[in-house]
Amino acid sequence: MFGLPITRTLLFVGAAAAGALYLAGHHHPPGAPERPHPCTFTVTADVLNVRSGPGESQRRVDTLQQGQEVTATPTVTSGFRDLGAGRWAAQQFLAPKPGSTC
Repeated sequence: MFGLPITRTLLFVGAAAAGALYLAGHHHPPGAPERPHPCTFTVTADVLNVRSGPGESQRRVDTLQQGQEVTATPTVTSGFRDLGAGRWAAQQFLAPKPGSTC
């Protein structure tokens, strides 16, 4: 095709597609406003217990410190925000960061 071997053509097409994906989703021009950080929170409690499920009776699997930043999912159940990977924290102690979409 166009005098190029198939492997070179596929390599070129793959590189062009990867470049287009990079520019479409990851390029951040200097001076452009920051993109929102979906579901990003700051911990407001001195120490916030992270539970294995949405409830105080669930096993504690970790702790977060005041001021620590954490990402989460949009899911809130029984007042607990899903942090992903089987981790839940009390929503009342998570303040959304500016630009967060949750």
